[in-house]
Amino acid sequence: MTVDTILVTGAFGQVGKRCAQILLDRGRTVIATDLRNDKTVAVQEELAAGAPPDALIPAYVDLTDAEAVRELIATHQPGAIVHLAAVVSPVSYRNPKLARRVNVGGTENLLAAAKTLPRPPLFLFASSAAVYGSRNPHRHPELITPETPVNPIDQYGQDKVLAEAAIRASGLPHAMYRLAGVISPDTQSGGVDGDNLVIMRSIPVDNRLHTVDARDAALAFANGVDREATVSGKALLIGGSETCVMLEHELEGSLMTALGLGRLGPSVGLPGDPDDDRGWSFTGWYDTTEAQALLDFQEHDWQQTMDWVAESAGITRHVLRLLGPILRPVLRVVIRLQNRSEGRGPYAEPWTMIENKYGPGALAHADQ
Repeated sequence: MTVDTILVTGAFGQVGKRCAQILLDRGRTVIATDLRNDKTVAVQEELAAGAPPDALIPAYVDLTDAEAVRELIATHQPGAIVHLAAVVSPVSYRNPKLARRVNVGGTENLLAAAKTLPRPPLFLFASSAAVYGSRNPHRHPELITPETPVNPIDQYGQDKVLAEAAIRASGLPHAMYRLAGVISPDTQSGGVDGDNLVIMRSIPVDNRLHTVDARDAALAFANGVDREATVSGKALLIGGSETCVMLEHELEGSLMTALGLGRLGPSVGLPGDPDDDRGWSFTGWYDTTEAQALLDFQEHDWQQTMDWVAESAGITRHVLRLLGPILRPVLRVVIRLQNRSEGRGPYAEPWTMIENKYGPGALAHADQ
């Protein structure tokens, strides 16, 4: 069944804007919700410039405003909802109460409004690998599958688990898209801020990571819109092809090379403790067989993603390539000194580092 009108939340973010573009190119009407700021307005204008008249309908709605959400849904009566909007980690760690209101409360508001429609819309939800929590590859060498039990260790992962439960309880046709680490030039264009640097330093250098090109993640959602009969009720693992599975130090090295700086190498970081299940980060490696068979979304391998990042870096990449031989040894020394000054031991202990930085609210809690 073809769905003509689709509501996309977080429509002007790195996955949302690419999903909206695919849907517009397919002749659909897109109700695009997001929060208004200079960046989202610029993306809205870019999408609208290439779309047919009235095909893109921007709606700057706060998802925590239940009445505004009800009015939005009642007015446009979408046949499908692609729910991408969220307060993601590590930003969520700074204000976990706000993140819970958006990530869980905002989802509940959408569900309540959607249930009032004459025909229940398909609800495609952007969940996360964070639902699986800390994955010790020495004790769990197997691939993650949709049947792998969820076990969130941080507040963001717990938000996603709670939102998934609300979606299942709603009775709406739905699919949970548990996204691997989404990569695009957008994630690199702003540089490495303090929060992202904490996350990068906290992850064990031998941690397993699975990534997905933002263009492929967007395609998975766009394709799912018309595949209710085959995807409804499923948890789908949205990761890239086998070229997109790697260790943390390999991911960092590839990204730094694409940006022009070059690899720092695994020696600047700390490994995970093989005997500590809490001493690892996410994502682990996915079995994407079912998701790929149903959604046919894996179009870019890892090298193509890195080429995309490199091309988008522009003049910055050329400058960093010139400065790399000087900057790399300096950064190696700085990171080692920082680890020493913080009293870090032989292992990474990522969640201890995150709790020390953001407080206990950044972690999952058994009573929630």
